[in-house]
Amino acid sequence: MRLKSKTMKPRSLIFIIFTSLLIIPTKAQKIYSEIGGEFIFSFSDPQFSSAFKLQYTNAEVTKSDMRFTCFFHLDEYWHMDFTNNLGLYTGIGIRNVGLISDEKLPDFVGSNQTIDYKIIRRLYTLGVPIAFKLGSFKDNFYFYMGGEYECAIQYKEKYWTDTQSRSGSKTKKYQWFGNQTPHFLPSVFAGIQMPHGLNLRFRYYLIDFLNPDYKTGNNDRAGATYNIDDLSRYAKSQVFYISLCWQFRTYRLIHSNPQVGSMVAINK
Repeated sequence: MRLKSKTMKPRSLIFIIFTSLLIIPTKAQKIYSEIGGEFIFSFSDPQFSSAFKLQYTNAEVTKSDMRFTCFFHLDEYWHMDFTNNLGLYTGIGIRNVGLISDEKLPDFVGSNQTIDYKIIRRLYTLGVPIAFKLGSFKDNFYFYMGGEYECAIQYKEKYWTDTQSRSGSKTKKYQWFGNQTPHFLPSVFAGIQMPHGLNLRFRYYLIDFLNPDYKTGNNDRAGATYNIDDLSRYAKSQVFYISLCWQFRTYRLIHSNPQVGSMVAINK
């Protein structure tokens, strides 16, 4: 299966994350927790497979819009500083990620007549990251980069029929732990923490967001109404995003002189 072959290499992130959690904290001189969230501006470039395009020559992805979300994103990070300039963090977080596409799809199986759709898909995930950071922690200015594995929790899609705008007839569906996406999504990310609180992050998912092995409906029966829930038409659906983040120090575990490392100086 395509999905399995794509995910073999990124699974090494699991080994890196949990090995680091067992070994590295013993070397830390300061450990503290931060809680935060983010505003996500996500992008994608979904593409139909060549086989689907050969069968339906008029079908196409006409546009993929930026998707903005501010709800519901919640993270708790555990920072481990070895010195004032070198450290790492890990933690756990809930995130809302997805993609938007405007598509022309066949009205019936085997037909070259198309119908316009605007489709929005989103996924709630639960992730565990690990990131190394380098900078001046007392000034709350540092660069970081790392990887994360996210477990897919709830999939939701909504689409508008016979239009490529958010008007007219709308259909909405959701499913817990569905097969429309991979069950685990690995990603890599990098960012910069600014002294006055702004945290800018870039994240790139290493595999396709949608599962091309997910098939449903009667799309193999000529004359049947084409079911847009069938995801086998996609050859590519990777997602990446830029986000604005913030973290608030929750409490001190190790250190006699806590420093505020977040957006608001709540300990001053």
